[in-house]
Amino acid sequence: MDTQTAPGERPDAFVLTGSFLVVCRAPLYLAELARRGLKILLITPSSWREDALGAAKDPDHPAYVIDEVAFVDGDVGRENSYLPGVVSAARRWRDAYRIVGAYAVGETQVEPTGLLADALGLRTPGLRATRACRSKYLQRWYLPEFSPVSLTVPPDGRGAFDPASVRYPAVVKPTGRHSSSGVETVTGPNALPTLLRSYPEHETVLVEEKVEGQEYSVESLVQDGRTVFSSATRKATTDSHAHTFVELSHTVPSDQPEADPVLLDANRRMLETLGFQDGVAHSEWRIGADGRAYLMEVAARTPGDGLCILYELATGAPLEPEIVRIALGEQASYPKPTRAARQVYLEHVPGVLADVRVRGFDVEPVWVGEGGLWPAVGPASPADPPTLRAVLVHHDRGTGLGPLRSSEDRAVSFFIDAPTVAELDLLESRVRRAVTVHTVPAVPDTVTHVLVGYSPVMLAKLDEQLPADSVLVLEEPAVIEARGITALAERHPCVAALFPAPSQDEADPHRVVGAVPRPVGVRAVVPVVEYGVVVAAALAEAWGLPGAGLEAARVLRDKGLLRAAVAGSGIAQPDWAVVEHAGQVADFRAAHGGQCVLKPAGRQASLGVRLLGPADDVAEAWARTTAADEPALRAQYEDTSRFLVEQRLSGPEVSVEAVVHEGEVGFTNITAKLVQDNGHPVETGHTVPADLPPSLADALREAVVRLAGAVGFRSGVLHCEWILVDGTPYLVECAGRLPGGGITVLIDLAYDTDILRNLLQVLTGAGPVGPLPRRRAAAVRFLIARPGLVESVTGAAEAKAAPGVAELHLSVAPGATVHSATSSWERAGLVITTGADVAEAGRRAEHALSLVGVRTVGGTR
Repeated sequence: MDTQTAPGERPDAFVLTGSFLVVCRAPLYLAELARRGLKILLITPSSWREDALGAAKDPDHPAYVIDEVAFVDGDVGRENSYLPGVVSAARRWRDAYRIVGAYAVGETQVEPTGLLADALGLRTPGLRATRACRSKYLQRWYLPEFSPVSLTVPPDGRGAFDPASVRYPAVVKPTGRHSSSGVETVTGPNALPTLLRSYPEHETVLVEEKVEGQEYSVESLVQDGRTVFSSATRKATTDSHAHTFVELSHTVPSDQPEADPVLLDANRRMLETLGFQDGVAHSEWRIGADGRAYLMEVAARTPGDGLCILYELATGAPLEPEIVRIALGEQASYPKPTRAARQVYLEHVPGVLADVRVRGFDVEPVWVGEGGLWPAVGPASPADPPTLRAVLVHHDRGTGLGPLRSSEDRAVSFFIDAPTVAELDLLESRVRRAVTVHTVPAVPDTVTHVLVGYSPVMLAKLDEQLPADSVLVLEEPAVIEARGITALAERHPCVAALFPAPSQDEADPHRVVGAVPRPVGVRAVVPVVEYGVVVAAALAEAWGLPGAGLEAARVLRDKGLLRAAVAGSGIAQPDWAVVEHAGQVADFRAAHGGQCVLKPAGRQASLGVRLLGPADDVAEAWARTTAADEPALRAQYEDTSRFLVEQRLSGPEVSVEAVVHEGEVGFTNITAKLVQDNGHPVETGHTVPADLPPSLADALREAVVRLAGAVGFRSGVLHCEWILVDGTPYLVECAGRLPGGGITVLIDLAYDTDILRNLLQVLTGAGPVGPLPRRRAAAVRFLIARPGLVESVTGAAEAKAAPGVAELHLSVAPGATVHSATSSWERAGLVITTGADVAEAGRRAEHALSLVGVRTVGGTR
């Protein structure tokens, strides 16, 4: 009941509270209240004074319709700190207006608004709900049935808190903040005391058992204690790959509807327990392994991010007018979604925000900045095709972007909607490829080495060899996102920064030269991955550092160019031709005894390579070879792929690894290879050094010297593959980078050396690396598992303990799917061993591998 007592006629008024920006970014509240002729009174933090007063004078700004603003002081992280200012403003307004409704648009004044409404007899969620919705520890107190196991740590209780009393992994969260601020996972007791000390002295924190499972939110409209609308939203967060919980996407309605009954029932019972009466509730949940819904937190205000936009896109109707109706005591209703809508926040590489670009869509990014208004989006018609509605940039150019630790750290988002979830997923994939966030890292003076491409193995070694903050990593934005490496500097002490750059743009490698600032102390540019060889050479040349040489790098990246370059050099090669369609492959095969090899000119890891016999289907092989790709490793530039067909040779296979300094071949190693005996020549084993007659080994070394001269290779490592036909080495292909497949480990073990350190020696111009004596033999054997769903993996411990085993790595686990080994990426694991000689090393590797069992079901070889 309204107990206002001021005499005289008072105009009807409505009180809105919250951040001035949040209120204005939801202009439908203001429009709805103005349409009704109500005086609009706003209570907002004092930090918005200048913005609010300026906007109130602008007829084109939503704030122009606000009649009065009260500025209050407080801190969202301190309980009840805003309350005195809110009460003071409400007392003044109670005498001047007949206040008919009040609503908290944002988080900052939810509890004071509830108290204000209660005193004036207005519609409110209720005092219990209002109070509990602003305090996570009170939610755990009132709602134990829905909560994970948790402990409340008050400010004066941190010193006595026992980390051993917690079940790990655990989540630590401040109880009064919002936007995922301060929420982190801890995996063990050693990290917990340090994290607790990092929070301000006044903050109460929760330490609770982490619920592993999909995260959702439920948005509810509640009137007279009855839920009139409720819908689940599926969320994605940084928790999938980091210790934080920043939200990365929202899908309305949830695209996992099988969870809806559990979520909506738990949400209804939770609201009843809180005595939630009138308003909107935004609750966040996880479905645990036991199938239960666990409450993460609940808020009594409009959902954040772009959820209101998503609901309008999904249903065709805005939420805000219904929320106003509830606050005024009018009957509210809301339709069910008829479309699928999603907001996606893109992760970025830390650095200075330089630009955001959208390719292939008739949509330009809107730079809303931290304090700007969002453009109107929607509503959508149920029959609309899948549509990119908007791309928003949430910071200004020149803003320093750090890791995602709270919602305010996110830089770019986009809105999409579609008739079906399947169409929505396809559209999201297209938009992700189309939107590029360009950041420029501030390169510290400590950087001495620039790596072109990402390798966790190389970085792990450099962590041991180089000082902290000495490495700058260049990688394609699409690869950074696909591999989830935005926080690379947090994983590897040696990494000073990760720079998103066109590191695979072989058509225009000088783009990187213009985009990447030269570190003042740089000593070496290292080609890390196959697709970064050309750009690494271009950077080294531009910066006056040793490298392969740009032209040599181009030749080594295209097997056709390599064939042409070594023609006439005295190096034996198979017959070959560049082909553009399956008919040319068939003609070549017919002219070469019914056999041939079909391969991409610029791929790696035997990807797309086919050995064809007389009975093989050339059209099928052509289709598979031309489609073979590595989307998580290779950026999608305009496709200029070429394909070769070659004479099929028979004989033992070897590779030669050579360290080259200023065109002079120094240390060389010869590796014996084992490959599959089928149409896909995937390597199944390597042995170092190869057991060859001295004359044949000398012939291979001489061939590598000829090859380096023919292509003009200057400094770096060559990894050349050969087939030995009647004692003559025939060139298969050559790469201008360190070898893969465990060969670097074998070289290190066999020669008591460090091949990466040798590479850095020649790339820094420190001098050549000469021949090294063999100390032992080393071998690797790869696990090729039967295709299907992995039921079990056994024998790993026994294999690790077997004689001579140096390393064992398994890349499959129960629940994984094993595919046929058509490239190196389908191998299921490896074991590396040493021995006194080649035979012993090989036997030990095969024995250890035989101890590992991978049981699969549902597949065929």
